[in-house]
Amino acid sequence: MAPVDSTPCRRTPASQVRSSLVTAGRKILETKGPSGLTVRAVASAAGVAPMGVYNHFDGKDGLLDAVVTDGFAEFGRAIAAADSDPTERLLASGRAYRAFALANPTLYSLMFGGMCRPDDATASGAFLALIEVVQYGQVGGIIRDDDPAALAMQIWSCVHGATSLELSSPMPPGADMDANYESVIALIARGVAPAEGT
Repeated sequence: MAPVDSTPCRRTPASQVRSSLVTAGRKILETKGPSGLTVRAVASAAGVAPMGVYNHFDGKDGLLDAVVTDGFAEFGRAIAAADSDPTERLLASGRAYRAFALANPTLYSLMFGGMCRPDDATASGAFLALIEVVQYGQVGGIIRDDDPAALAMQIWSCVHGATSLELSSPMPPGADMDANYESVIALIARGVAPAEGT
């Protein structure tokens, strides 16, 4: 008679299951769109029972909110762009904004589409990261000494407009969107610079 295996069955930690579900949800979202993001598909991709989605997120809507929250967390880290040169930090932050959106177009659209309810603190963290970039530029003398939150909102409006236009609108034949975006962030840098003689 074979010996009985007395090794206790180890359960996967809840945080790991949650993380696996969010990761699977993000992959499905970008490959199949919001309609492909079903409880069954995400559970299967994450290797858990469908009930796991309900246990951790209270269903599909909660999972989608968690996926969007995860997107904002990554987005905020990208925007932080920790270059030591204040000009390069500002430009890198702008480039990171577009790079995230182009790499995650469906998620980006949901993040700013008003249909999901991400965690408020995480979502606002991305904007706070941009405020810190502005403050760093002010200390470095390359951004004028105005309200950093107001300047951050102006910058955000410009990069969001350029990025959203690129994602959602047909571009003119031969348009070089890389060059256009570089011109946009250079325009922003000039627009927030201190007035000459100050």
